[in-house]
Amino acid sequence: MDTVAIGDVHGRADLLERMLEYIYVSLPRSRVVFLGDIIDRGPDSRQAMDLVEHELSRQPASALIQGNHEELLLRFLDKGAAYSRGWRHNGGDATVASYGLQGYEYEDEDGYGRFTDELAAIFQEEHSTHVALVRKALPCLETEDHFFVHAGIVPSIPLDEQDPYLMRWKSQPLLTHTGYLPKIVVHGHHVPESHRPEVYKSRVSLDTGAYYSNKLTAALLPAGKSPPTYLVSSGSVNEPYVVNWVEPHVLSEALVLFG
Repeated sequence: MDTVAIGDVHGRADLLERMLEYIYVSLPRSRVVFLGDIIDRGPDSRQAMDLVEHELSRQPASALIQGNHEELLLRFLDKGAAYSRGWRHNGGDATVASYGLQGYEYEDEDGYGRFTDELAAIFQEEHSTHVALVRKALPCLETEDHFFVHAGIVPSIPLDEQDPYLMRWKSQPLLTHTGYLPKIVVHGHHVPESHRPEVYKSRVSLDTGAYYSNKLTAALLPAGKSPPTYLVSSGSVNEPYVVNWVEPHVLSEALVLFG
């Protein structure tokens, strides 16, 4: 089965919906691997989660990898107001608004924005299927040729010994690595200046800053040894929506197999 890996969505349900529609029509036998950060910052995290939920139900082989923003949500849901500062600071306000739950924000005595314990309870009660989806999200997914992860890996550590926390949060060890890796790492989390899919010797970067660039990127990874190809869903309320195949930004140390 071919795999389509989709980079960070960040609440851009409009772009994700059109990407999935294209996949269902043009790549119907593919499974989808969401690289995490479905929520926060963009305007419609709730609908984006609905789309992910539908795809995971439609195709059992599809998968959601947990990003650092999903971790921030769970940290708040499990530990309450004391652990809400990080989520609010990183776009949680937009997610809460998309679920229609405004009014539970406050500033603590130090001036830091937080959410109330009541919001945590309401969110879990009213949106239990989305919470369950996030809790079941994978730390990574490994195939014969690829290692799918949200942020990155520590290249000096075997793939089966990677720290889940670091895989959600830390890109730098991978970004600065110039050698070969056991498998091609497919990741998001870090937005390159090119705002294009980037291909390196042993990794593929798919976060193109959808919430502000209006570009959501995916990679089609064929089941055989054919090289990957790349899709971008672009557009906004002020510009036409379109899904196009694009050429990646191939860096100098990239392997020939990436074209």
